[in-house]
Amino acid sequence: MKKLIIFFMIVLIMILYIGCTPKDESKVQEVSKEIKNQQALEERGVFISYIDYGVLNGKNKREMESIITKMIDNISDFGLNSVILQTSPFSDSIYPSKIYKTSHVVVKKEGDELPLDILKFFIDKAKEKNIDVYAWVNPYRIRNENNIEILNKEAYYYKWLDTSNIEISKKGIFLNPASQEVLDYITKGLEELCNNYDIKGVIYDDYYYPSETIDLKDYEKTDKRISLKEYRINNINKLIEQSYNTIKKVNKNIKFGLSPAGNIENNLDKEYLDIKNILKSNKIDMIIPQLYYGFNNTSKPYIKTLGEWSNINENNLDLYVALSLYKSGNIDKWAGQGQNEWLENDDIIKKQVLVARNENNYKGFYIFRYDNLFNNISNEKLNAEVDNLKSIIDR
Repeated sequence: MKKLIIFFMIVLIMILYIGCTPKDESKVQEVSKEIKNQQALEERGVFISYIDYGVLNGKNKREMESIITKMIDNISDFGLNSVILQTSPFSDSIYPSKIYKTSHVVVKKEGDELPLDILKFFIDKAKEKNIDVYAWVNPYRIRNENNIEILNKEAYYYKWLDTSNIEISKKGIFLNPASQEVLDYITKGLEELCNNYDIKGVIYDDYYYPSETIDLKDYEKTDKRISLKEYRINNINKLIEQSYNTIKKVNKNIKFGLSPAGNIENNLDKEYLDIKNILKSNKIDMIIPQLYYGFNNTSKPYIKTLGEWSNINENNLDLYVALSLYKSGNIDKWAGQGQNEWLENDDIIKKQVLVARNENNYKGFYIFRYDNLFNNISNEKLNAEVDNLKSIIDR
């Protein structure tokens, strides 16, 4: 429908232009301006993950500045206008903080002094190119491994290692969602972040409940009037609500959004994220579901899944789609009959954006992730996918 409207507006421009007098030229310019404004409203962005920070780790200030400047130039030259930047991947930070220690993904050892305020420099360089920056926070993760010897003993959370506030398992080291102390710690970090940096918004990703055992002791202390599942859903609801309230208290213009897994049922059953009710709660401003599925995925085909997200968005929140460029040129082993789709085609992402543009409340797309978009020279299929995507980006 949007495309038809734009088409007819272009035809109108041509008709007006052919027979216009000098007085009519202003009408042509007004219509042209409206079309450009519609195109400019689309957020076109990329996730920059802690995995992408390998090029920054251990570098000096000048080297970091040069690398970040090049990243922003790449993003701008491609025609993108937004970045979701992972600022706290492991209960740490890529910026100077009184709450967190410096992340081991940007310095040689957790807690080492930063040669550069990475977040501020990203924001400053992005502003020069009219690019918005969202801060991406992982609320509960401390490590993806269980070796406590690598942790900074002066980290805020370290005193909780022998308490129920932290669980150490084969999966790693994680904060307990049932703990109010933990929740206050998380939102204290948000308060500092939003006070100190000119960000467009804050995004939580798809990881919520770390395990099926982390909060059992806490649940045993309750009166058990609700089920364990309901208890966990309530804990995540508290995270969302307290995070939203904290952010808005600092600055009501900073957006708060979620980028959950694309499978709505798994969000509820495995992460205890009751996304249907959260979308009705007025406690988030935007939603970026990770629609990491091909068109031929047997259980979650892209078009059907996108429609499901649009249908549950009853409060008409801004809807963005997160898309899986990293799958291009690879077998999608969980896709059933569509497992070879990303091997056989090189225009999937392009088509997914075109489909999404016709969806109600669609506001833009985000590509996961930076290295897949700009640093995959050897992957011919992915490079073709990138070229096809670029062809539909209006600049």
